[in-house]
Amino acid sequence: MSTTALWLTALLLPGGDATLHWKDKDYGFDALPPELPPAAHAAVEAWMGWAKTADYRMDLDPSARVLLVTRAANGHIEKQMELVAGVLERFDRELAAPAQRREVPPPASALEPKKPEKPAKAGDHPPLPEDPEDPEGGDHPWKIKPTQTTPIAPEPVTVTRWGALDVPFDTETMVLLVLRNPDDFEVVLKSLGKAFPHLVDWSKEAKALQGFVLPAPLVGAYLETHPSLEEWDPDHELVSRLARLSLLRRFGELPNWFALGYAWHLEIALQGAVYCFPWRDEFVWATEHTAWPHSIEQRYERERVKPNDFLAFVRGKYVDDMARASWAMVEYLVAKETAKLPDLLDELRVYREEHGRIMDDARTWHRDVDYEIPAAEQQTLMLKHLGPYLDRATFWLRKELVPE
Repeated sequence: MSTTALWLTALLLPGGDATLHWKDKDYGFDALPPELPPAAHAAVEAWMGWAKTADYRMDLDPSARVLLVTRAANGHIEKQMELVAGVLERFDRELAAPAQRREVPPPASALEPKKPEKPAKAGDHPPLPEDPEDPEGGDHPWKIKPTQTTPIAPEPVTVTRWGALDVPFDTETMVLLVLRNPDDFEVVLKSLGKAFPHLVDWSKEAKALQGFVLPAPLVGAYLETHPSLEEWDPDHELVSRLARLSLLRRFGELPNWFALGYAWHLEIALQGAVYCFPWRDEFVWATEHTAWPHSIEQRYERERVKPNDFLAFVRGKYVDDMARASWAMVEYLVAKETAKLPDLLDELRVYREEHGRIMDDARTWHRDVDYEIPAAEQQTLMLKHLGPYLDRATFWLRKELVPE
């Protein structure tokens, strides 16, 4: 058993039998199938002690990308797994992985002193251009072609420990916990704080939440029901949180407007309404759940889409106009700019990783978890990849968002 699994079990007493359901078969935790992918095996191993003790079941989607953990007496599991399949199908169809991922520059490279240039020796001359007759580099038969080399594909990385911080993109199994009550929620938070030192402070503050999505480890959770929760739909929570986990698994941490905008995109696509309103405290009117498309159409009949309508929507505070505009922009991007999105999202990820560092000294640093890419910098990257997209988006929202 891994260190993570031991920590997750440490707070709990031994429990009864529990099973893993995968590809129409049930497996005991002591008899997992040998063909189970290593990443999925690691996720099951990490959570099986808690699942046995707390009387939860585990269901793994056929691709072994999502481990759904729900109460053992769950008569809703078929519908839940249908939603899992629907999220994964649309996600793969709409947001392909980048053809080539960018590398994040190491912070130390910018701090190294510049090496002094070697003094020129007598008789040295500046290098000649490649072709003195054609300094811009035209095609000529007398040019020697460089030797062609065959690129060597990197060895695939096998994930053997769930929650490791250095896991390559698109390899880890996502864990989604559907918790029956606040007591189970609090136990999960304590377990995560024990297993992952960087979550200790967060796990104490998160007791006031009804759910979460974490990038490392790649886990989400939400309460199935709670007496204080109004306008709460657990199926919508499943879609929303799995959408955000899928983005983290493939693209890393992205700007808030895109992460939530895409989650709302899938909510409406699969469930026909919006029920997830992160950070919103005020009352939600029943008519709001299905009003977004027409409200956006009416808004942009009167005005043009502006960058700050959505790019300035940061984490921690719900702003209704920005939330709806974020969803609307994702709708446009998925409909009309799909081929350009993987590269754009990859560069946004790299920008955030490169600039979201806090240097402790000349050589060490830690991640600024509250860092947000400035709206102006996001707009620069949007224009780089999409060109003058705002007018196109405005026209599309006016004419094509709401079918006639």
